[in-house]
Amino acid sequence: MLPYRCGRILRSYRLLNLWLTGYPMSRTAISPGALLATNGRPFRRGALKRRQKRHHAFKQAAFSIMGLLVTGLPALAQDTAAPATPKWRPKAGIYAVPGKDFENACGEFQGFIVELAESAISGSEWNCKVSRLTDTAPGAIRLDMTCDDYNLAASLNEPEDKIFKEVMLLKKIDEKRIAFRKTVNGKFKYQEYPASYCPPDAQRAYLESKAQSKAEAGQKVMEEKLKQSPWRPQDGVYATSGTNLNDHCQKDGDAIIELSERSISIGSDMCSVTFIRDQPNEIRLFATCSQQPNAQGAIVWPGDRGSTLAPPSPETIVLNKIDDKTILVQKTKNGNSTDPPQKLSYCSEDVQKIRAQQKAAK
Repeated sequence: MLPYRCGRILRSYRLLNLWLTGYPMSRTAISPGALLATNGRPFRRGALKRRQKRHHAFKQAAFSIMGLLVTGLPALAQDTAAPATPKWRPKAGIYAVPGKDFENACGEFQGFIVELAESAISGSEWNCKVSRLTDTAPGAIRLDMTCDDYNLAASLNEPEDKIFKEVMLLKKIDEKRIAFRKTVNGKFKYQEYPASYCPPDAQRAYLESKAQSKAEAGQKVMEEKLKQSPWRPQDGVYATSGTNLNDHCQKDGDAIIELSERSISIGSDMCSVTFIRDQPNEIRLFATCSQQPNAQGAIVWPGDRGSTLAPPSPETIVLNKIDDKTILVQKTKNGNSTDPPQKLSYCSEDVQKIRAQQKAAK
């Protein structure tokens, strides 16, 4: 018996006992002398005996009823404490209609996919979000959904992004099979079909494909954010970081970055940037680079009429952000080999002003 019910029964038992022992009830205690007279008339012994008999019979009946209530409550408490039967839910994963094409449908994800933990049901070119789940019977549920359906929208001459309200009925057949029925444009047009849970290989392939799609979607979201506020190094003169930074800066630096003009010069290479690919704290510059005349380290090719500079070549330059004033630069050489990364720091404002004056004088 539950403790709180036991306490209530004992309290009720005591109150009933007090009421019966004090019967008839009165605001004042009933003394033997008070029972000898009523309304000023002599007390009659026969009337007293009848009242006592009625009192005794009523008391016995009350105790009998109380006993029945007390003995019946343990069973009631036991029934209440019994665990509820868990509600049926279809196993998450891919389902396909059984038959000769069952394996192919599973391998190509051509059946339908149940993901109630994510409030999602999807199939071939249709996707639904479950807005309400209703248990209609043991082992049966109803799903109210909002769906996008490319083929249905095309057949109705509706926009591709039109949202349809649909209903799907799912019913358990056994541990690996269910029966399903789905509306089309809000109406049941087809009968109920059986569907079997696809083999483990197909389930594993689907989970891997889903993880890859999720990663690609996340990358796309990140790229969209980068497009809105991409990182760019400051335009200006840079020099190799170290103790001789100022000396390098005074000698025109080791690199001049001017992405606002699609230009970057590193050492003897002068590059015209054709495309910029944004990544978190990194950008890749696809450029065409040529040698600066009389530059130290320039590559020259021997020829019949004397040495000539190497022709322009496509290069890829990767810039990594370290902080607001420092970057890492790594550049391919001749399109196939890679130079080691070079740490460059932004030169002082005085050096930047001198560079701006020289550029304006040209």
